[in-house]
Amino acid sequence: MPSIRIVGVYKVKAAEPCHLVEMEVTGLSGQLDLYGITQELTNQPRLNWQVPYDEQYLSMNGKGPLDARDPWSQPQAPDFRLVFFFHYLDFAKPLMTPFGQVELPQPEKKPERLHFVDYEPPG
Repeated sequence: MPSIRIVGVYKVKAAEPCHLVEMEVTGLSGQLDLYGITQELTNQPRLNWQVPYDEQYLSMNGKGPLDARDPWSQPQAPDFRLVFFFHYLDFAKPLMTPFGQVELPQPEKKPERLHFVDYEPPG
C-alpha cells in the first residue's frame, strides 16, 4: 500500500502566506494525484481548496531532482520525494492526501540541500 510522510515544511518569503512542503512517497504504482493533496476550507467548495503549486520530484535523499532534465515530470518510480509550494497552509488542520490525512510539523528554515528550489509567484 502506498504511503506519504511529511519530511518537512519550510518557510518561504512571498507576498502571500506560502510554505514549501517536502514529502516522501513510497510504494506507489501508477501516478500520484496531486489534486488529491489539499486542505479543507470550511464553507468552501472543494474547487476552491489549495493544491500543490510548482511541484518538483526529488531523489529519495532529497538532495536533487530525480530527473535533472525534467524535475517537474512525475516519475514512474514507486519511491521518491516531492516538494511543492502550498499557499495559505493551516497548521491546525491535517493535509489531505490520496492515501489519508497527515499531520503537519511546524515550519522550519529550508535546508541547504534544497537550495535549487526557488519560489516564483503564480501568474
